[in-house]
Amino acid sequence: MELLDSSPHHSQKKTKIDIKKELNKIRKLWPLFIILPLLFYMAAKIYIRYSQPQYFSKTTLKFEQASGRAATQALNDLKNLGVGVSNDELDAETVVMVSKPILGQVVKNLNLDVKYYSVGKIKEVEYYNELPIRAHVVELSNPDKFVGASFILDSKSGNSFSLSAADGSNLKKYQFGTLVDLGFGKVIFEKTPVHQSIQNLKIVFANPKNIVAGLEGALTVSIYKSLLMDISMVSPTYKKSEAILKELVDVYNKEGIKDKNQESQFTADFIDGRLQIITDELAGIENQKEGVKREYQITDLATQAQLALTNVNANTKEVLGYATQLDLVTSVYNLANSSSANLLPTGLGLAGSIDTQISQYNDLVLTRNRVLKQATNANPAVIEMNKRIAGLKDAIRSNLGDVRRTLQDNISRLQGDINNDKSKIDRYPTQEKIFRSIDRQQNLKEALYLFLLQKREENAINLAVALPKAKVINPPYTTGVVAPKAQMIIWGATALGLILALAIAALRILLDNKVYTKNDVINLVDDVSVVGEIPVHDAANELIGTNDFSVFAESFRILSSNLKYVLKVKQTHGAPVILITSSVKGEGKTTISMNLALSLAGNAKVLIIGADIRNPQLQRFMTKAKLGLTDYLVSNDTDVTAYISNTALSPNLDVMFSGASAPNPNDLLDMPKFDEMITLLKNKYQYIILDSAPVMLVSDTLHLIESADLVLYVAKASYTDRNMLHFADSFIKEHNIDKLSFVLNNVKPEFSRYGNKYGYGYYHTKGKKRFSLKG
Repeated sequence: MELLDSSPHHSQKKTKIDIKKELNKIRKLWPLFIILPLLFYMAAKIYIRYSQPQYFSKTTLKFEQASGRAATQALNDLKNLGVGVSNDELDAETVVMVSKPILGQVVKNLNLDVKYYSVGKIKEVEYYNELPIRAHVVELSNPDKFVGASFILDSKSGNSFSLSAADGSNLKKYQFGTLVDLGFGKVIFEKTPVHQSIQNLKIVFANPKNIVAGLEGALTVSIYKSLLMDISMVSPTYKKSEAILKELVDVYNKEGIKDKNQESQFTADFIDGRLQIITDELAGIENQKEGVKREYQITDLATQAQLALTNVNANTKEVLGYATQLDLVTSVYNLANSSSANLLPTGLGLAGSIDTQISQYNDLVLTRNRVLKQATNANPAVIEMNKRIAGLKDAIRSNLGDVRRTLQDNISRLQGDINNDKSKIDRYPTQEKIFRSIDRQQNLKEALYLFLLQKREENAINLAVALPKAKVINPPYTTGVVAPKAQMIIWGATALGLILALAIAALRILLDNKVYTKNDVINLVDDVSVVGEIPVHDAANELIGTNDFSVFAESFRILSSNLKYVLKVKQTHGAPVILITSSVKGEGKTTISMNLALSLAGNAKVLIIGADIRNPQLQRFMTKAKLGLTDYLVSNDTDVTAYISNTALSPNLDVMFSGASAPNPNDLLDMPKFDEMITLLKNKYQYIILDSAPVMLVSDTLHLIESADLVLYVAKASYTDRNMLHFADSFIKEHNIDKLSFVLNNVKPEFSRYGNKYGYGYYHTKGKKRFSLKG
């Protein structure tokens, strides 16, 4: 509440949203900001108390260089023969590590498709080791459709146990070590060395495929540039996690060794096959080489070529010698073949006894020639010597002929040998080419054969050595509890409760469509003033009293002062007519009318008229008279005095009730008689107040606006919708009303201008003693 400023034709400006007053709207929700965080805090404590801790387990592996795998080294050396393998990248090993076959083997080895729980009242705790019994699924009836099954096992002593469904039904007894048909499959229950009685042990059977899928999601594989791999998982049972990680690495290494052995075995088979082929090829080459040697009669090609060349040279020399001798023999033979008894050459080194015979021949010829000097040819001695000369000559010719034939034969023989050796020499390049080709193939096959023998031995060693694919740097270990994080959950839950409380409050503000403050009215309606803020008051004391110094009474005094100022600015003639209306019923329009009338009646003559004919409310505050407004308007009376009565509330306050109910309020209020009545009453009173009907429900008030000097539009805080003020804004603009002001009723202290210090401090307040100088 506040007085209007002194500027003429006052119109308050729109103001920005007051954050402080907006927060005041949710001050009454303060229990929410305590209850919700407290509830969330308690829920977090309960969750931490009964939630099962989650442990983080981890192992670290180190891989060798992918190209240094010994199992494939034998084949790596055979790349030139078209055989080669590729090395897996480390990124691919992360997929292999958590592949379904490996995880399936882990599940099978560790019997992970069977879980054991201790049944508690609130939560169940999983057991992994130190169990007195173990269950093994031998066979599933329908693996594709089986999801899971739960049973409760009890065994006090002996070799028997009872098994029931999880809900306690279908109780049956069985013997340990026997095959039990549980419907979904066949199971064997076995005792372990841990001897203790078993009560309410929950056994959960699951499909191994589902367990494998769960492990795929639970395992995390990380790799580093230094060929290191971390495998981790979070689980409520850390011993189980460590066992899973250890078994996972073991199965992975076994599979790696198996793959390596398969590669080594394949390599061995390949080498053996190649050795067999090369052995056959070598045998063929050696047979071919043997055939070539036999065909060409070769023992040592180079030696034989050198021998042939030597023979050719030696034979050529012999041929030359024999040719010389033959020429000499032929010359002598030709001389000896002549008819004359000429001397023959001697000392020529002719073979045999030819030289002797020639010497004898020459001696006889010489002797004969000496005798002929003294005798004639008829001399018997001469004739005898001629006979002997002729005989020797014949013998010489015969011997020379034999020698010549012998020399010719030798020359022919040697020439044949020379020709044969020369033909051999001519064939040697071709033979050498063929022989070298065969020899080269043989050398190549022999080298490859030796190489494969060596690699077969190396591969045999690799096959015998079972080195793991990955080396375990850090065996599986558990770092500690990673969930639930108590402090984080507690603080987070408390903060979430606070945020939720804020969200509820903010949502309430967003969804709240009510008017609370004077600024709300100013911001929603253009060019209007709020001339009064009426605070929240006691419903039992709706009217202000005489000498009332309460904040409620003071608000109406301020309203009266503001109205007087507004009416003074408007310069009305006669008693000003104040029309009080609202949007809908229940906004306190009649209460404002009565209290404003009482406030003005303190020093002025005031008349209040019940212009709400359809739903009159003035009788709530005073005794209703028999006659009223409608009675006057339908009567032929011109004197209105009989229809007006004085109230017992104030000597200066008169009232005209609405009168009898009428079927046509619009027609009555539109009568000229009503305007004449108002004109008449203006001269008798100083203020006339019209308590009219709400404008949003009926149109009765429209007929009264022209008669009014000022329209007071009542809005009720925490009750009036903003849409009603939008309607009021449209109503003002459509009817071009420039004499309308607002009164905000039922304003809470926190939404007023002065907040919880509503009031001025020097007015009388019930329950407080006045200050006195008296002792």
